[in-house]
Amino acid sequence: MPQTSVRPARSDGEFADVFARRARTPLRGFLPGRRVWSAVGGSAAAVVVIAGATALVARIDWSGGPETVTTTAAAKKADATKQGSAKADGDTATTAPSAAASAGKDKGPDVVYLPPPGGYGSGTSVGGPASSASGSGSRSGSGTSSGGTAAGDAQKSASQSAGATPQQSTPYMSSDGSVVADTNNYWDQSLVTVKSTKALSGLKVVFKIIQTGGVANTGTWSSLADKVSVSSGASSGELDYVITLKSGVTLEPGTYSFAVQYNHAPGHRDAGGDRYNVTTTSTTSVTEYGKGGF
Repeated sequence: MPQTSVRPARSDGEFADVFARRARTPLRGFLPGRRVWSAVGGSAAAVVVIAGATALVARIDWSGGPETVTTTAAAKKADATKQGSAKADGDTATTAPSAAASAGKDKGPDVVYLPPPGGYGSGTSVGGPASSASGSGSRSGSGTSSGGTAAGDAQKSASQSAGATPQQSTPYMSSDGSVVADTNNYWDQSLVTVKSTKALSGLKVVFKIIQTGGVANTGTWSSLADKVSVSSGASSGELDYVITLKSGVTLEPGTYSFAVQYNHAPGHRDAGGDRYNVTTTSTTSVTEYGKGGF
């Protein structure tokens, strides 16, 4: 006999559908609520803040900075001073028998500057003539140390310098200028005389004749003849002459004359503005200068 299928009731299908569907929302009471999550997050934030503050406070130096260092350095210095004092006291106590020797050692410089047994001459520095004379006597009489030799060399150099100074400071050249008197009212002659006590390797004489009206060159004259060369020039204000000793010529000590000649306006001419310059060089290369008027 054929069986007929039993069709489930509607209520059974609805029950299966309920269990077949996925739950979309959690059931109330199985998961923490919003308040719980807020409390947990706040606690975590508080822990982080407290940990950061603790680390920051731990990094602060509460030792006092420079004051502590200064105090420590002062304390170390005081300790070192105490130790030095204690050591000095110990040394003093140990070396008390040699106090006299120590006192003598402290006065070492006084002993250095005392004169040697040979007298003041062998140990003094270069001074006046008296000290120089005594020093030289000590050198010739007995052997000296290297210091004494240096002092002697210094004395010798000073003596040489002293001997050379008068040679340079004492002039060896002198000069004089004048106008040769004559009866010619249109012509004059200015003369320069140079005197040297040393041989000369160089000589130059320069004349400056002021233009007083009609002044014109008419020639020159010299006691050295062709040993000198002559040049002249004129301007609106003056007439110039330059007389120079030729190269390679040497003059013995003596007196030398140089004259320049010129025309001028009729009558007496005033030579108050005329000038001359003289330059000489000795054979020892000492140069001197002279100048003057007429």
